[in-house]
This record gives sequence, C-alpha cells and structure tokens, in this order.
Amino acid sequence: MRILSLIFLVILYFAGFSQTAPNRYWVKLKDKNHNEYSINNPEQFLSQRAIDRRNRHNIAIVENDLPITKIYIDSIEQLGASIILKSKWFNAITIEPNNSNVLNAIENLSFVDSIEYFTETKKASDTNQEKYINNYYSYGNAYNQIHMHNGEILHNMGFRGEGMYIAIIDAGFTNVNTLDAFKPLFYDDKIIATRDFVDGDNNVYHGNTHGQMVLSTIALNLSGEMVGTAPEASFVLLRSENGATEYKIEEDNWVSAAEFADSIGVDIISTSLGYKTYDNSAQSYTYANMDGKTSRISIGADICSSKGIAVVVSAGNEGSSSWHYITTPADAHTVLTIGAVNSSGYIAGFSSKGPSADGRTKPDIVAVGSAVTLLSTNGNITTGNGTSFATPIIAGLVACLWQVNPKISNTKLFDVIKQCSSKYENPDNAYGYGIPDFYKAYTLIKTDIISNQVYLNSENPFNNEINFVVKSVNEENIRIIFSDILGRIIYSDQKKVYASSINKFSINDILHLAKGIYVLKIYHSNKEYEFKMIKK
Repeated sequence: MRILSLIFLVILYFAGFSQTAPNRYWVKLKDKNHNEYSINNPEQFLSQRAIDRRNRHNIAIVENDLPITKIYIDSIEQLGASIILKSKWFNAITIEPNNSNVLNAIENLSFVDSIEYFTETKKASDTNQEKYINNYYSYGNAYNQIHMHNGEILHNMGFRGEGMYIAIIDAGFTNVNTLDAFKPLFYDDKIIATRDFVDGDNNVYHGNTHGQMVLSTIALNLSGEMVGTAPEASFVLLRSENGATEYKIEEDNWVSAAEFADSIGVDIISTSLGYKTYDNSAQSYTYANMDGKTSRISIGADICSSKGIAVVVSAGNEGSSSWHYITTPADAHTVLTIGAVNSSGYIAGFSSKGPSADGRTKPDIVAVGSAVTLLSTNGNITTGNGTSFATPIIAGLVACLWQVNPKISNTKLFDVIKQCSSKYENPDNAYGYGIPDFYKAYTLIKTDIISNQVYLNSENPFNNEINFVVKSVNEENIRIIFSDILGRIIYSDQKKVYASSINKFSINDILHLAKGIYVLKIYHSNKEYEFKMIKK
C-alpha cells in the first residue's frame, strides 16, 4: 500500500518545466514585493492562536509568513493558468496552464524566479509514577501501547490533550463522520477544521480509510475497549495524499496543508506519509537524497517546525525491502521521526532504518507499530501494522506532555523526549534513541511551571454544572463551598488534590437552582479563591 511508505520526491531545482503531476508545474517567485499585508500586522493573515504560539516561544513573524503577493497571482491567472496550490513558505505556486504558450509567458514575468521542468531548472530573467497508578481510563486492548511509554500516568495526572490542536495530514478519513465511535468528537466540537488539498474542498471523509485508523489511535475514548493517547485533544483533518497515483504535487499538497495548519494555530502535526518513488521514475529519490534538504516536503516540514509546531512523522515501512532506509519527510532536521516495535519492545522488521543520508540518527524514537490496537473501517476494534500507527501514538503523548509546560519550545520538547528514551546513551539505526518514557520527561519539564492555581473550566453563566480546576504544588485537601448571594450553603465538601498535577472537579445536578447570583469559594493552601457565578 503506497500510503504506508509514502515517499514524495522533490528536488528543489530541477531544470526545465518539471511536472509536479500531469500538466501541472511549480512556479517559484522571486519576492513578496507589493504585498497587501505587512508582518507588522500579523492579525490580518494569522489567527490569534497562531500569533500566541509564536509569542509564547519568542518566534518572530517573518516574510515567509506573508501570503503570496496577490497581484503576482492575478497576473499569472490572467495569462491562462489555473492556480492549484499556493505555498507562502516557499513563495511558490502550483499551476495548470491552458497550453505551452502560457508557460513561456509566465517564464518572462519579472517576478518569476523559475519553473520546474523535467531535466533542468530554467531560471527566469535574473539569477538571484506510583501515586498515579489508579488509571483514569479503562484502555482495553490499547493499554500496552500507552503503558510502554508510561502515558497512562500523564492521563492520571490530568494531562489528556485538552486544549491542544493536533493536525493529521493523511490520505483520507473515510467513515469518520459516520462511525459511532467518532461521534463524541462532533458532539464536543473537537473537529476544528477539515480541508482536502487533493480535491480542493472541505470534505475529507473519503479517499482512503488510512487517516481514520490513524485518528483512532489518538482520539478514541471507548471505555474498556480502546482509548487513544490524547482523547481530550481537538483535531484538524487534512487530506494531502491521492492514494491512486504518486506524483510530486502531493508534496505541494502537504506543504499547503501544513501552512493551513499553521495559520489556524495547531500545536502538533502528525503525518504518516512518506515518499521515495513516483509514477514518473525521473522524479524518484535515491537514498542520497534523504538528507533533509532535498525534498520539498522535508524543507516544508522544517519551516513548519520553525513556526513552533511539533511535527511528528513516520519513518516508513521499508525495513524489509531493498530500499531499507527511512523515507521523506522522515529525514527532515527538526521533526520527530518514529519507528516501530512490537508489544515486547523489539524492532519490527518492516520499520525503516537510518541513518539519514548525511549521518544523523534516524528514526529518533520508536513506539508500538506491530499489532497496534485501532478502529477498523466498519467500526470494530482490530489491529494493524506500520510506522503509520506508531506515529500518532507518539503525537498524542506529545500533546499531553506539552500541556505540562506550554512555554517549552517544540525543539526542546523533542530533545527531552529523546533524552528520556531507553537507548539515549547508545542510539542505533533501528531504534534511534529508543522507547521514550513520558513520565520521566514530565519530571524534567515540570519543575518551573507547576504552581498553585484555581480556575473555572465551564461556562459562566452556568446551567446544570460547574467545573473547576486546581493545580497544586503539594498533595493536600481543599475545601469547596457553594452558596447563594445571602450566604446560604448549597454544597460543601472536601477533596484531595495531588502534587504537581491538574485536578478537575465538578458540582453537578444544580439545574433546579433559581436564576440569580451565587458564590463559589475554594480554600487551597491557606488561600481563598472566590468566583461569582450566574445561574441562567
């Protein structure tokens, strides 16, 4: 199956009009002059969440964040070319011209740098643990693939992916919108956005079931049957891969999908796609190209990382084939590349091996990729094989770990995960740095960020329940008092909170209360927290 090895080949400067797909071409532009936007006003082209992520990690907003200059695009369209894809990071567009004369006219435009041909790049005019042992979830058969990384301990402490945006870039998500197991995602508005970069619309629930199975390993919450690694996260579902053919345009699709994910503020991208050969063999890669700087998808993945997004990718399933090595974008410099082991922790024979062509350790880490518990296309719990499934298992745990310390950078987060892996002192070309221990990683990044906090986690005005969160440095008891405006106590209780963790509480069954103002008081560590609550 192509998708499980998915290798997309791009050489940035092929010469001549190198087709990215039949009758489609990649046009590189020289600059972003005459742009209608300014990096001084990023709110015009980035969401507030995307801006906040950059600010949180001290990442400057730079020129490649700007959309492509509109008058350049308009000029190319007026010459008779359809715009298929736009990449602001590469300052390039993928076009479909009406005829060869259109290509010649575009080539002569002053702002066009190059057009990819088959054999040569033609330049345009100029050169230029223990206390958390009682599990919050009943994982069913998925327990081992989470427990291998002590992921259940993060869940037990309250780190379950809530508030984190995970984008999955894949070949399609058939049946996600109809299977009962995924309905809670829609009821709880956990599907933030969808986009199909193959067909150019928002319907991703077709094309292939691969993305559906990938999503299940992160998002499901079927008590006693299967629970994913970040069951409270929110998701952006993006289709970039056409499973029927293999052309270079799929790389452009992926970059456009990553740019879209960045623009709406995702935290993590999980992608189980990898490329090495194309239907047009002239475009195929060699192992020497797995250097992190040849394929457009790897360059795009590194640009994506530079925006503060944690990019998690599959190593590939070529370990038993004549190719043997990782595929791209697994060779990118700043992504977290995931290989596969079985339930006993031994490397799966199909898992692609490293190193990268320039000698870097790849894969970075490993997770269960053999007999992975997942949801089948008909809604039953089954098993599957591939680094495709090891990758989202890790992506979900990365989301939970990042909740612990949102201020840590994506690159530092990956460094800590590798540091807390079983072969960190002696990495190799099969396991990389080994099997990561996410509880150990938690202990390294939590030190400076856990402080006593109490805050509401529900609507105000409220209706039938009030939810609140207590973050605590120490293990202790808190006191809760909920009363009306005259001080008459409606609810009173004591609860235990655990050290260095997120503790969630609810006051339920208060629909009968009359409309009006109420007071919630929480006594924690000799401090009183008071919230005025309004009943609808």
